Amino acid sequence: MLLLLDSSVIIAFMTEMDDGEYLRALSLRGFKLVVTDGVLHEVKKEPGISRLRKAIKEKWIEVQLTSKTEYEFFKKRYPMLDYAEVEIIQKGIELKYSNVDYCCVLDEGAGRRVADGLGLSKTDTEGLLSKMNHLGVVDAAIKKKLLNKLGQSTFRSSGLNASVRDDQAYR
Repeated sequence: MLLLLDSSVIIAFMTEMDDGEYLRALSLRGFKLVVTDGVLHEVKKEPGISRLRKAIKEKWIEVQLTSKTEYEFFKKRYPMLDYAEVEIIQKGIELKYSNVDYCCVLDEGAGRRVADGLGLSKTDTEGLLSKMNHLGVVDAAIKKKLLNKLGQSTFRSSGLNASVRDDQAYR
């Protein structure tokens, strides 16, 4: 499965919760982790940006570019979305119509609503943690600890329990 990771997911895993090793564990289990150029521009804080650059250099996270013409079209249609969200949704549409097993991992409510309206497979950071728990990457105690760390941080999400219903995207 290909996971399209929005900047909030990178920030959550590589800055707020841990050093990105749980994402790396997904990669080692055959998941393809993808970010866009917009994600690179939005993740600015240390240590997240250094960890993201290292993951890209080590090739367990891949950067995929998007069409600037399509970006401009989507941005006009969905002005409430940020740069990375637009690109993640663009990639999701490409993958949806190429029959690739994918999931857009978006935390912001507006991006999730747009993805839902377009019929894209989606989840959020908590849903990704649930998938990791299901796969045995994290056990229930670690998942709870990570969610507590996230809840105590400045991380912004449309609701830390919103993803439970979206976990169906993985089944």
